[in-house]
Amino acid sequence: MIHPPGPEHGPVPDAHPREQRPIVVGIMYPSAWDIRPASELAADLDAVRALDPRLEIVDCRYVEPEELRTARGRPDAATRPALRELAPVLTAEQRNLLARAEIVLVADLPFDVADLAPRLRWVQSCAAGNGQLLSAGLPTERIRLTTAAGVNGAPIAEFVFARLLAFFKRHRDLDALQDTRRWKPAFGGLVRGKTLGLIGVGGIGSQLACRAQAFGMIVHATRRRVEVPAEYVDRLFHPDDLHEMLAGCDAVVSAAPETADTVGTMNAAAFAAMREGAFYCNVGRGSFVVEPDLIAALRGGRLGGAALDVVAAEPLPADDPLWDAPNLYLSAHCSSAALEHFTEVFRLFRDNLARYLAGEELRNRVDPDAGC
Repeated sequence: MIHPPGPEHGPVPDAHPREQRPIVVGIMYPSAWDIRPASELAADLDAVRALDPRLEIVDCRYVEPEELRTARGRPDAATRPALRELAPVLTAEQRNLLARAEIVLVADLPFDVADLAPRLRWVQSCAAGNGQLLSAGLPTERIRLTTAAGVNGAPIAEFVFARLLAFFKRHRDLDALQDTRRWKPAFGGLVRGKTLGLIGVGGIGSQLACRAQAFGMIVHATRRRVEVPAEYVDRLFHPDDLHEMLAGCDAVVSAAPETADTVGTMNAAAFAAMREGAFYCNVGRGSFVVEPDLIAALRGGRLGGAALDVVAAEPLPADDPLWDAPNLYLSAHCSSAALEHFTEVFRLFRDNLARYLAGEELRNRVDPDAGC
């Protein structure tokens, strides 16, 4: 029997209250992502169970290949039916969980999940990005979707600053001199007084702004609501004025979500608008950058350096020209702190679950119209 949808907030109403029907919570994110000791996961699950005696936790993972996850995250994924053929075949255990689950904690979900999961009311993503879940048909009028936005703000901000300092302090030149046993100075420049531009001032951007001001940097950022001040930001620009902001910055960091409006934002025109010798870093989504244009800007000397923690095709093929681009720092989507990530995810999940059970608004809820 399929119970009718519940109210806007709170668990599905029980047709037989005296029976105290369980609230099934599926733990479905890839187990390989949680590298913590098993005891920490067990403690987190016990803390979840303690919120309500009706909670039944089912550990049944659903994992898609990284290439498929990346492709499903693109705004045009819904128009690419061939992607469905790449999705893994559901096991009987996975189908059974989806048939019963009211809440799931996930990285991926199958296409048309609303049809597979008639009792599903809330999906909590363990990542900030949600494109692959949008392609699963979420959110719906029945199923709310929340992200883990903000969970990685501090570790990614630290990672970005490590890249910034390595660039301005010429660490690669120092390493090269050490490798060749040459005792020769390679002096770097001051970060203090330089202008940092942030494309996106959400969970990651706000943490970056805080650290930049601590280093004595001037902080500019783009945001649609320029009339509302942003903490630690000296000047706000509307996204339509991005090139104006780029022209006044010594370094630029993008941490923007992937939407139809953000794909290809950093193109040849954007790189041409930047100060000569400036530094660019992307820790948002790989589709934000037109990679051949970035390579051209690096080879032509327009950019002094760049760092990418995300790329358009993940994993990056061994023959991709990005590997040979000059003055480019590459990393394999690892700017977060893996050991701490799921501790923070479960802290957010418990808070949201308590809100769900109390019928309150959930944190990081995805706007179905904006897709973020």
